[in-house]
Amino acid sequence: MEISKNRVNPSNTPESGAAPTRGRRYGGVDKDERQRQRRDRLVAAALAVFGEQGYHESTVRDVCRHAELTSRYFYESFESMEALFEAVYVSVSSELLAQTMAVLQRTPLQPDQLAEAALRTFLEFIREDPRRARVMLIDAFTVGPGIQRISAASSSDFASVISSFIEMLFPDLHKVGLNPVLIGNGLVGSNVRLATMWVEEKCATPLEDMLRNMLAIFTASTEHARRLMAQLPPDTASPSAAA
Repeated sequence: MEISKNRVNPSNTPESGAAPTRGRRYGGVDKDERQRQRRDRLVAAALAVFGEQGYHESTVRDVCRHAELTSRYFYESFESMEALFEAVYVSVSSELLAQTMAVLQRTPLQPDQLAEAALRTFLEFIREDPRRARVMLIDAFTVGPGIQRISAASSSDFASVISSFIEMLFPDLHKVGLNPVLIGNGLVGSNVRLATMWVEEKCATPLEDMLRNMLAIFTASTEHARRLMAQLPPDTASPSAAA
């Protein structure tokens, strides 16, 4: 029977008569832990499969073969290929966010240094493993509405990080009519577009060239903010780290 990407395979449902082995331990590992390990294997296998041939050319069978598991175990953790893609996307984007935050925490609170650290981390992350780039920057926009919502939420998380630093560095930005949230989202959007172009050309442009051009957009934003802030009367501006 052909395995469907988008529905539960009836032969693998509990109604098929298979007796569950609740609580049984093998090699000191209980059922829930074994299931978690199988799920992790499927997510890792899916990253490899999607990264190599794309989501739309991949099947449950492809992922299970790579994970060395049967389709029964696929449906134990995921209802469909789209649900698996969501898990892969969340895993990759969470890893990038964690790496970015770790870098920013040890970077001086200077706009240019913060931007360079974050952008370098982003570029190195996708160049280091192009499979991540395909999942995050290409397939995520074509899988379906559910993934697009998750992708938008992930972009919003990164924009929130940028907005928080902008507010820290320019606490009076609202006094000159600028909105840190809008600026943060705009910077994320431009970076995603440039990174997507970079991935599509298989990272042919040197990383340092990409970084220099992405930084130019950020620098233009911060310089514009500084010029506007400098026009404020001295008694209305608060001290800031960007001074």
